[in-house]
Amino acid sequence: MPIVELQIENLRSISQLTLRPQPGWNWLVGANGVGKSTVLEALHLLATGQSWRRGQRQLIRDGAEHYRLGARLSDSIAEFVGMRRQGEEREIARDGERIHSAWELLDTLPLQAWHEGNAHFVSGTAEERRRILDWGLYYADRRYGISLREYRQALRQRNAALRQGLPPEAWNAAVIRLGGLIQDQRSTHVEALQVHFQRIWSTSPQADQEVDFVLHPGWNGDLAEALERDRSIDQQFAYTHSGAHRARLQFRVQGRVAAEQLSRGQLRLLGIAFRLAQIAVQRDAGAALPVILIDDFAAELDSRGRRWWMQELQALQTQIFAAGTEPPAEPGDTLFYLHAGQLIEEMQ
Repeated sequence: MPIVELQIENLRSISQLTLRPQPGWNWLVGANGVGKSTVLEALHLLATGQSWRRGQRQLIRDGAEHYRLGARLSDSIAEFVGMRRQGEEREIARDGERIHSAWELLDTLPLQAWHEGNAHFVSGTAEERRRILDWGLYYADRRYGISLREYRQALRQRNAALRQGLPPEAWNAAVIRLGGLIQDQRSTHVEALQVHFQRIWSTSPQADQEVDFVLHPGWNGDLAEALERDRSIDQQFAYTHSGAHRARLQFRVQGRVAAEQLSRGQLRLLGIAFRLAQIAVQRDAGAALPVILIDDFAAELDSRGRRWWMQELQALQTQIFAAGTEPPAEPGDTLFYLHAGQLIEEMQ
């Protein structure tokens, strides 16, 4: 059970709140606007250093000078992680020692989050799907994080050269080498995902739909040739048009684009199966199971879909935080009832 206590002070509508979650399901219950999503947001901030919600400038509660977050952990590389923000200054500490990169948080509290910013990634932009893919791959193979950071640095340097009107070729070798490495890592990951995805999808309420996914690397043919071919357009727009940052993960139903064939509820089930497959791949790699955050659990799912998702998550035996107005809780689940940013009742 990674999180044994969560402390929130002056985050959005919450003035002060302490939760002591349990293993398994932890339901955040209440009407809209009472702070359920803010609790999930606090966990997301502590795990990633980032919020998925708009209006990050309004993170600090009206009338307060700062927000402060903290989580006591078990079965982690740290016992406590904390964050404080006042104005534009933010401090992050792990076991009392200040850390300077959000990357260091990722190893402290592995996380899979479902929220308004990614719930429809299957039908969203290529960038959204790429972000979901990269997130899961990082937890399955920590070497991928190194490759990705180095590639992004080389790409920034190449784009900076383009903006300054300088020849970009000095950075081509790094972009080609690291882009090829990232594509190899992604391809291996996608192959492993396919196996688990098909197994999981076969148990879903939409199992009669023939679904798969393919990964396009982000360039046609050879990357070195693509960079040379794009040289003029890259210089015109001061942007690198070919590379691993342009990779596209595409979901298909009987060979057709899934977003054009399925309803929103069906697409949500497809996305759920994909992300469950990511957890299975992480488990195969010996990685710690993530804490799972789900905002608006029941959105766009019928009773069969909700029941299937709950059963799949229950089988993982990991810690789950889910928000809803009327949660389909099971005996043994923990329920936290919220009102106006305050905990008014806890039930088990």
